[in-house]
Amino acid sequence: MLLVLADDFSGAAEIGGVAHRYGLKTELQLKLNLNSTADIVVFDTNTRSINEAEAITKISEIGHSIKKWNKPLRLFKKIDSVMRGHLVPEINALQDQLHFNTVLLLPANPVRGRKIISGNYFVNETPIHETVFAHDPDFPVTTSHVASRIAAYPSKLKHVHLSPNKNLPAASIVTGDVTSKADLKMYVALTSDKDLCCGAAELFEAFLEYLGYKATVKKPNEVLAPLPYTLIINGSTVKNLTEKVWYQRYSIPQLPFPGLVKENNVVFSKEENSAWYKTIVTTLLTSQSAVITIDHPVQHDKLLSEKFLNYFVELMQYITGEMDMTRIHFCLTGGATASAIIRQLGEGTWSVKEEIVPGVVTLVLENQGMLHGIFTVKPGSYPWPASLLETLLPIIK
Repeated sequence: MLLVLADDFSGAAEIGGVAHRYGLKTELQLKLNLNSTADIVVFDTNTRSINEAEAITKISEIGHSIKKWNKPLRLFKKIDSVMRGHLVPEINALQDQLHFNTVLLLPANPVRGRKIISGNYFVNETPIHETVFAHDPDFPVTTSHVASRIAAYPSKLKHVHLSPNKNLPAASIVTGDVTSKADLKMYVALTSDKDLCCGAAELFEAFLEYLGYKATVKKPNEVLAPLPYTLIINGSTVKNLTEKVWYQRYSIPQLPFPGLVKENNVVFSKEENSAWYKTIVTTLLTSQSAVITIDHPVQHDKLLSEKFLNYFVELMQYITGEMDMTRIHFCLTGGATASAIIRQLGEGTWSVKEEIVPGVVTLVLENQGMLHGIFTVKPGSYPWPASLLETLLPIIK
């Protein structure tokens, strides 16, 4: 079995989509079950949304469960492509339990313009600390220097940064310059089953190819038929500015979050709250599609983020009380938003049904052969693909 640990839901879904593309029967789990019959289990540890101490405890427990598992298992750790999250503390926790020879830490996604050059991280040729990721409310990026970001935490292993075509040193966290997928494949080829690979989607592709898997061609009958209604919930703090243009082009009604932000609270009355929920349902029933956005300024406040998440969960409960959720295609932006909404449905197992484009993945919750929901998930920094929005055109017209 292949096991992937991802620290947020959208990252887990992205990896599930890659595995699906490579022909693997894929499960996305919210509660770890190593007895799965799937080829690959992608487990959302949800540790990016909790504090460092809680993350260390949770990853230590997971590592202990893996250590006790008496069947063949190959582990990959999915991390954020721009290194947000409790990276080094979580690696330390796994290292304490599983004693890897070397940890290969390569977050870069070069096809998406996310490259490491001379030890510095760039997004489309801009130093990452000069991009929108500098304003992330939970993990603001303050430097583009990879070694400095790793050195911000105590590490069980020494850190070594390599140029391509160098051997992996033992007992190290190894980062490296990456400007192409060929670089990722070269680094992975230097690893063994005694090493841990930590990276984003493109490293995972290289990892699967190193293990002998090949990407498959999607057949037309594998694509899910459109549902009568589509609700886009954009809860990400990383704004993709082109999305509003797409929504306007396709005449998708936009319903911004109401109220005012005061310090670490969202202020609006119960009457406003109830009216907004009713407006969303009415808009869905009349227009068959809608998008919910947070237009309030981004603030570095975890309590405020949690307030928004709680309202999204309440909104889901209201909608599913008024409409048949199996007739709604829920499109969720942002790992924390997706996780909060999906977890309130229970800790079920999700199967990957479609990778629309890399990073944008459709998941289905089924129980005893009955459909319970269809959700498409993407990270906040990725745009909705035109191919997905175009599927709404017959509905809109």
